[in-house]
Amino acid sequence: MPTGAERRRFVRVSDWHDLLNEAKQSEEGINLYELRQACYRDIERLRGRPLLVYGSQFIPPPHPRAPVTIDLEDIDGFTDLINAVEEDVESVDVLVHSPGGSPEATERIVDLLRARFRQVTFLVPHSAYSAATMLALSGNEIILHPSASLGPIDPQINGTPARSIRRGFDRVRDLLKREGPEALPAYLPLIEKHSLEVLEICDDSEKLARELASDWLGGYMFGNEPESDEKAGKVSKIVSFFANYDDHKTHSRPLTFRKIKDLGLKLTQAEEPLRSLLREAHILLNGFLTVTTFVKLYENSGGLSWGRQFQLVPGSEAPKREEQEPNERFST
Repeated sequence: MPTGAERRRFVRVSDWHDLLNEAKQSEEGINLYELRQACYRDIERLRGRPLLVYGSQFIPPPHPRAPVTIDLEDIDGFTDLINAVEEDVESVDVLVHSPGGSPEATERIVDLLRARFRQVTFLVPHSAYSAATMLALSGNEIILHPSASLGPIDPQINGTPARSIRRGFDRVRDLLKREGPEALPAYLPLIEKHSLEVLEICDDSEKLARELASDWLGGYMFGNEPESDEKAGKVSKIVSFFANYDDHKTHSRPLTFRKIKDLGLKLTQAEEPLRSLLREAHILLNGFLTVTTFVKLYENSGGLSWGRQFQLVPGSEAPKREEQEPNERFST
């Protein structure tokens, strides 16, 4: 019998909306985690290894203060996911859907995964941007759904690309050279937006992103290859591509399979039946995050499911943040 033939399938987003309409008529409600759990199990049966799921809401965009990015609090979630895997298992898949976040937190997560597992494959059903792209580059392999995308890894400083900050200062410097000191008052508002030490921060952040990505590619994805000029050149080419703000022009530029397939990465595009399962996992994950107060989930197929909630206190701009297991009995 085909994998998953006896369970309800979610092929299109409209299937999710059909479910919500059914929930309105149901007195008992619908257990949303059980639906996701069944999809996770099918992926594990197909792939022959445990699946760890890390998903954040960012499509559609949540409140700007919602904790959707990769941060140090994710260490607890990944620790739980890793500890739930049997001791003798050396290979895992990590399904990731994230806008990115802190490179320092990402480094902690990579250390956790690689200290425990010999083989790590990242599955991207929709989007893994910025530091989430860096996380994927720490894998032995990356598998993208045909509609999925990675993104540039150039760092941002308080939401502004580091490269654009530096280019802004460079432009003012060049203009002052041409127009003389008397032009300074016209450019003071631009200069005053950032302190001068931010230039050092920009440089250090760019160096860190490149250093981490280079170390992970060289140590894991291409770890079995002997050290050579050819290997170093391949790693440098890949990192330079992902870190090149001047070419990509925006930090959220989608780097799809077509754009990155010839870089030399160990990268494949999902084929059936994995393609449909990744699409289904995204529909169920994103659907749940959209209709609940949860903005981040850590899950597996074996019953581990908890996450972070975010909601504004009525009448106040102060956010209410909670950590708990999802209330999966959903009805409207």
